[in-house]
Amino acid sequence: MTCVLVGEYICSEKEERPKFYVRNRMECERHIAELTAEGSDALQRMYRMEYSAFLKLSTFIWPKIQVNDEMSRCFASRSPITIEIMLHCLLQWLGGGSYLNIGICAGIFPAAYISAIMQFEL
Repeated sequence: MTCVLVGEYICSEKEERPKFYVRNRMECERHIAELTAEGSDALQRMYRMEYSAFLKLSTFIWPKIQVNDEMSRCFASRSPITIEIMLHCLLQWLGGGSYLNIGICAGIFPAAYISAIMQFEL
């Protein structure tokens, strides 16, 4: 009886895997331009710091979390997650944001988001 059930299971049609979905990665320059267009304090409210402080912080942490661009393109066949995107994710997370929402806004998947956050060694 067991063999018949296993045989029916193996012969039955396999479910088709869902298609792989590629998220559009956030473009930092466009994101900053949109925030600036919203008003002088939009960026300040979102990141809780001035844009100059955001840039200074990103240059400060850059040597600690550099990404090998070539290896990233080979692995993901996309552009690497930039320091600005990593910092965006970190600041949003520290501000109480959900990793699901932050990942969608940044255009990265939860595994990449968690990996980006762990780069900061909190």
